[in-house]
Amino acid sequence: MIHGYHHVGLAVKNIDEVANYLKDIFGAEFVSTRGLETPEFYSRNVKIGDSLVELLEPRGKDGLIEKFLAARGEGIHHISFRVDDPEEVFKKCDEKGIRTLNRRFIHPKSSHGVLIEIIGPRG
Repeated sequence: MIHGYHHVGLAVKNIDEVANYLKDIFGAEFVSTRGLETPEFYSRNVKIGDSLVELLEPRGKDGLIEKFLAARGEGIHHISFRVDDPEEVFKKCDEKGIRTLNRRFIHPKSSHGVLIEIIGPRG
């Protein structure tokens, strides 16, 4: 069963700049002081009303988010759905020949141009 979307991920050049914009216009607040940090990017979640937005900023050169920004500019990187059983979703994808990435994402070439993240009930 799908519960709805968990968050939308935005690729941005500067997390603080975008967070301040979202705060000024929509009253957004950082959910925590630290987010996900990898060698390629780091992220912070902001809350707007009852919704989460994950801001993804590149670190260094030639990383995933840096390449996305170079090709498409700032904007929606992915949408994340919360489901009861992620493996059930990925089994359906396998049966239908839908391309997935690391049993966490549905590839944009298999989902009409949108990278879809699948998160379980505790995700």
